[in-house]
Amino acid sequence: MIKKCPNGAHASALFSFGISLVLLASSCQAQVAGAGSTLVRELMTSWTTQYGPASGGVTYEAVGSSAGAARAAEQSVDFGITDVPMTAAALRLAGLRQVPLAGAAVAVVVNLPELGGKAIKLNGDILADIYQGNITQWNHSQIAGANPGLALPARVIVPIWRADGSGQSYIFSSYLSRGNPKWRRVMGSTSNLSLTVGRGAKGGQALLDAVKATPGAVGYDALGAAQKSGLSVAELLNSSGKSVAPNAASISEALERAQWSKDGNAADLDGSAGPGAYPMAAVPYALVPAVMKKGRNSALPFIQMAVSQGDAPVRQAGFSPLPAVAKGLTGALR
Repeated sequence: MIKKCPNGAHASALFSFGISLVLLASSCQAQVAGAGSTLVRELMTSWTTQYGPASGGVTYEAVGSSAGAARAAEQSVDFGITDVPMTAAALRLAGLRQVPLAGAAVAVVVNLPELGGKAIKLNGDILADIYQGNITQWNHSQIAGANPGLALPARVIVPIWRADGSGQSYIFSSYLSRGNPKWRRVMGSTSNLSLTVGRGAKGGQALLDAVKATPGAVGYDALGAAQKSGLSVAELLNSSGKSVAPNAASISEALERAQWSKDGNAADLDGSAGPGAYPMAAVPYALVPAVMKKGRNSALPFIQMAVSQGDAPVRQAGFSPLPAVAKGLTGALR
């Protein structure tokens, strides 16, 4: 149970040891606790700092989408965050409501110092063959064909993937499924990758660290974190046949073209057709209990304040604000 801290005061006790007085302060836990997606870790740091105090304090633990959804359902936290939208039926079964938060993107990062900062173009077919062990060097003909005029090194490719339950893996594997029939048949869209090539990393930061430490490596993580890593971010082929870099404009175009489901408050972003739409755009969702257990605290006031007022931190963290239709879904919850 999370105890409240009235007026932010610390409980104290006074003990006498001879002529000495020792003041011991007990610590107070935050009133609202959340856990889940690592995709939003930088955004949640900004939001909890800026909007958490109005809710008595908010903490967030980036443990992955799967763990976040499980903790929300069991109400060991006040809210979970997932990058994989739950269906209306699954939400009813788990006793949860789903709240869209922002437009996000999963970026593909590569460690290729030979590129000198130039962007590499990739697609779902190439990435699937890399992660299945069929393409093993960066100067492979398929990669060269997608990058005319770009000098590619004869360097071994080391694919890095998330070894924990991750919504980012779901978004990444969904993109590969759309581009590669074998991947679609064997792996499909999954939050839990288990591959025989490259190596796994638990958590987004661990994946970025592994890519940075390994020349020739390729991986994927949240756009904001990827940009701050100093690694090269790839352009990806979308369903309109255009190679698009992840940025605020390409994420916004994907969200504007999405179909929003009112029963589950979820966006259908699968292969957004806009020519400027980034193909691995995503929407992270907060999961809040429909009926709260005694002793838990409502996260809705914090979430609604952050979504309605927090566009500046959203952009600073490499995300895009929700379109008006999605903000309306979030604001209407009671």
